[in-house]
Amino acid sequence: MTAEVFASVSTPPVLEAGDAVERHFLHRGHGAEFDMEVDWIRRYLPGDAERVLDVGCGSGALFDAIGQHRAVGIDYCEQGLSRSSQVRGDVPVACADATRTPFADQTMDAVTAQHVVEHLNDYEGAFREWRRLLIPGGILLVLTPNVQFVDPTVFDDDTHVHLFDQVDLSVTLSRSGFEIMNLCTLGLPWFRNYHGMPSGWRFRRLITSRAQALSAAPFCRWRGQTLCCAARRPIR
Repeated sequence: MTAEVFASVSTPPVLEAGDAVERHFLHRGHGAEFDMEVDWIRRYLPGDAERVLDVGCGSGALFDAIGQHRAVGIDYCEQGLSRSSQVRGDVPVACADATRTPFADQTMDAVTAQHVVEHLNDYEGAFREWRRLLIPGGILLVLTPNVQFVDPTVFDDDTHVHLFDQVDLSVTLSRSGFEIMNLCTLGLPWFRNYHGMPSGWRFRRLITSRAQALSAAPFCRWRGQTLCCAARRPIR
């Protein structure tokens, strides 16, 4: 990683935790759904990528999956970033807007955005910005709530601006200059109904551990809880 790429990256000050930190940062990185999504990210993150930007990194929950030696993170919330010092090691982080990052053109091999775009007013501007950062052939991994999930109350959050379905996300990414490589949903549309069953968590864990295979079933394909898209900046 060159000094020029990270010249604008600095460590934010440590601030007291607030509601935003509690809701969006401290609870991230735990549970069957997170593990399911991380498995998908590992599958599509290029093994030879040397620079991977995690947008909305918060406390650094994805840094281990990305690899701390190649990760860099940005987030809009200084409070959330202050928590990343507990887990990030030497990963450089910056407080920055997703649509205006402090990096030069074509300096990233991959970009991850796990549950970020639904919070952005200018999500198309963010997609264009991330395309600017990627090298030709670079990979963007987007994970966001699926508006077609059977229980939309799961996503009740007053910071959500826009929820996508597969068509909306595909069209928006294509319009922003990306080629779609893989588009799917993860998680079955009914597994949350098992919360009240004795040892229901075991069934939930079983389902999420097989999420990628089950997502190919016709009934489940577009009804899972999380919409996942791997897209590429065209080489030409």
